[in-house]
Amino acid sequence: MGALAGLATLGRGVDRWVTRITLACAWFNLLCLIAVTATDVTIRQIAHVGSDKLKEIESSLFLALVMTSLGYTYLRDGHVRIDIFREKMSARTRALVELMGCLTILLPICAILIYHGADSALTAFLGGETPEAFSGLPIQWVVKSMVPIGYLLLFLSGTCVMTRNFLFLIGKEPAPAPQGELFAQHIHKGASDS
Repeated sequence: MGALAGLATLGRGVDRWVTRITLACAWFNLLCLIAVTATDVTIRQIAHVGSDKLKEIESSLFLALVMTSLGYTYLRDGHVRIDIFREKMSARTRALVELMGCLTILLPICAILIYHGADSALTAFLGGETPEAFSGLPIQWVVKSMVPIGYLLLFLSGTCVMTRNFLFLIGKEPAPAPQGELFAQHIHKGASDS
């Protein structure tokens, strides 16, 4: 197996793992968010009293849902693009722009946010910070760790997209990244062929 084939395999593997981790986290967070929100609404309707603690838990779960979904959204090209020129570009130009954007903007910003987010989570852990909603349990670090985890998944996704675009530019991939469902179908077809 050559270096380029290994790079392509690594890119597909990262794509699959980021997708699996993200979807597992998303479903878990979504189900918890639905349960907590339903509890909050029920208490408000029956007792006519709102709960600040439940609202804080809802906010934390929503943060976790959003942060852990960033990588998947980028891999599937589901993020918002404010780019009126992109659709008029050739596939090679799109791949080059995406590659340069990952290398110069996305990956450095993710690295900074991972570093500072991990530092903040570590400080919360060592300081025993407690969110009010969790009745004195020193777990604020769990909430704060969602930022570096989310940006780590986005960093891995950016690395995958950058790798796929590099391989496309040298003629080793069929389409530029992110290609969304088209690339996912290509991955599954390749996996079933082997």
